[in-house]
Amino acid sequence: MEIRILFDSKKEDKGYFTGWGVSYLIDGHVLFDAGENEDILFHNMRSMNVTPDEVKKIVISHEHWDHVGGLWRLLTHNPGVPVYVCPGVSREFKDKIASFGADVVMVKPFMEIDRNIYTSGEAKGMSRYGIIPEQALILRSKKGITVITGCAHNGIVDILASVCEKMPEPVHLVLGGFHTLDQSLPLVRSVIKRFREMGVGKVAPTHCTGTEAIQLFKEAYGSDFIEAAVGKTVEV
Repeated sequence: MEIRILFDSKKEDKGYFTGWGVSYLIDGHVLFDAGENEDILFHNMRSMNVTPDEVKKIVISHEHWDHVGGLWRLLTHNPGVPVYVCPGVSREFKDKIASFGADVVMVKPFMEIDRNIYTSGEAKGMSRYGIIPEQALILRSKKGITVITGCAHNGIVDILASVCEKMPEPVHLVLGGFHTLDQSLPLVRSVIKRFREMGVGKVAPTHCTGTEAIQLFKEAYGSDFIEAAVGKTVEV
């Protein structure tokens, strides 16, 4: 399986654009999140030879602006695609998706989205805007389990603990926002310790993980640290 990074605050090449938020294309047809800005997302898609009609399913981690910015243009180009959301997202968000003709699919815990691709199901976390329902994406491959997060408002350690409880395979990779941007460095170190205890093999922290926390993960994981950046393809 492969993950192509379409949106991030870092880039592999000067030809790509960067922004706040994330977007990942899994195996060429399942999109997880859509970044903060449609122009940036579509530029990067063109640069990576990805067309909107290749996207067959869209999974939105949560409805914050920096994860849905490119969604509406995607639905304009590809209105029939199903969009997988947490049941607890706002009625306005569900209605807007449906207004494009898309199927709004309410996720359930560990529901299979596609072959070997699962949702964690809804979990509620806190943000500056209040309680936020959020889901993570789980990939199952020969290398083990890959967990992809948008912001992990509900706690990255709790997400991993839930995955480890349900799936017996080792966690090969954790990729995405870990929501440690405003956390103390001792707390970040305790998160890294829990990653190690749970057997997480590789990490690719980005977005709301924060620069200092990302550096701590890099120091702890060494050659098993992956630099997330637009244009990169990660094989899992």
